[in-house]
Amino acid sequence: MKRFPSLWLAILATVSLQQSAFVHAESPVSTPLIRDRGLVSKGNESRLAAVMAKARRGEDICVAAIGGSITAGGLQTKEPKNRYIARVADWFTQTFPKAKVRFVNAGIGGTNSLYGAMRVQRDVLSKKPDLVIVEYAVNDNHPVPMFWGSYEGVLRQILSEPQQPAVVQLFFMQRKGENAQETQHMLGRHYNLPMVSFRDAWWPEIYSGRAKWEVMYADVVHPNDTGHILASELLIALLNDVNHNPPAATSASASRADLPAPMITDLFADCRYAQYADLKPAQNSGWTQTPDGTKWESPASTEGGIEFGFAGKLLFVGYDIDEEAERFASFSIDGGAAQPLRKSPNRLPLAEDLAPGQHRVRIEFAGSKVPPGSTAKVRIWAVGAAGASK
Repeated sequence: MKRFPSLWLAILATVSLQQSAFVHAESPVSTPLIRDRGLVSKGNESRLAAVMAKARRGEDICVAAIGGSITAGGLQTKEPKNRYIARVADWFTQTFPKAKVRFVNAGIGGTNSLYGAMRVQRDVLSKKPDLVIVEYAVNDNHPVPMFWGSYEGVLRQILSEPQQPAVVQLFFMQRKGENAQETQHMLGRHYNLPMVSFRDAWWPEIYSGRAKWEVMYADVVHPNDTGHILASELLIALLNDVNHNPPAATSASASRADLPAPMITDLFADCRYAQYADLKPAQNSGWTQTPDGTKWESPASTEGGIEFGFAGKLLFVGYDIDEEAERFASFSIDGGAAQPLRKSPNRLPLAEDLAPGQHRVRIEFAGSKVPPGSTAKVRIWAVGAAGASK
């Protein structure tokens, strides 16, 4: 069936009024039509079929998800077992009782696909997953073209892995149906991936009044237990279909064919990332680690800098900065001019378009200029780079 993810809201709702089975506003029930609407594309199912064949043989499999706070579940889900990735893993356990199933929830609140591209190797691919669900349609919903490339980087890194993991794209939405699905859908078509949309499935029901937002969402962004269960039903519907109707067998060479050329960029296909114990300064004057060892921070009175080495054309630094500290903090690249260090709510890069090769970033905090009694600090918790081998 041809899909039109950018044509939504009123048109889709009007059509569904005529076609959809009634869903009571207080108890949303997934119908065949809703599940069909939620399947944006089945894509190339061969990798999914390979995962199920492996599970059917009784082998160990790993099911993973990467995304933001929706994937993490946070305080919006009362029962961790109801989070969509846990329910998908449980489906594998119930469907293939001989297999040993483990799952990885690599969701981190407040993060987008730029951060995802930096950490997908460490947090997901190092676990050798057989299936990875990618969820960034809400947190990438900003007018930042870079997220198009970083999202593609997440996909390319997963698809390039030697074990050939399957990838499923999952699209959630904000309160008024907003998300980044249009761009992410184009990338999914480019790589011929299975795609599932909670928005396409449930927005017509909400818009028409047959279902209430508050029943499936805890706030304007985060699904509650009911929302996660409904999302898992969409994913499980896809898995059931592949399990019962596997695609025709493909040759080993075809299943391991090279990826198509990047649709947007291959900058984020090769990222380097350090966090926590791996985050080692190349030079340090006055900065200390927090007691839990997760961050480097500047004491309020420090007058010094900290430097980290990296290789790549784009620099990402994960940091938190107190509002008062912004006036006294700066950064520089390779000894260049100092630039103000500001809050970055979208976690954007600190530097771009760098020459290939090795670089150093220096972050300084003029603590001696901070008013007496202030506790303003800068805290650094990650350093990453894209285009490391370019």
